[in-house]
Amino acid sequence: MRVMGLHVLAEIHDCDRGLLQDVHQLEALVKDAAGENGFTVEESIFHQFSQEGVSGVLIVPDGNISIHTWPEGRMAAVDMVTCREDWHPPVSCESLVSKLNASHMTARFHKREIEVGLAERVIS
Repeated sequence: MRVMGLHVLAEIHDCDRGLLQDVHQLEALVKDAAGENGFTVEESIFHQFSQEGVSGVLIVPDGNISIHTWPEGRMAAVDMVTCREDWHPPVSCESLVSKLNASHMTARFHKREIEVGLAERVIS
């Protein structure tokens, strides 16, 4: 069995520093962005670090969305993985750019064929 997966790595720049430091607001806006793009959030966990920054992940039926923030640099890194064929990554990323009041983003989109159900391979 083969599954096509889409992997997106995005860096969002010049974000609102306050949003990048507020674990509750950040979780809400990432969940909103996921919902706007047709994802149903099954589970989420977000963590506020004692210094600065937040890391969080949303578990969705077709993949996951994670974010890590660097308030001191006004930047967030987002990693999205899904096997949904109807997903439009630029829309999801632009939604987060808007919600974080950011100036721009850089992103890489990779469509990968992932083989599922093969014999286990040992990687050394």
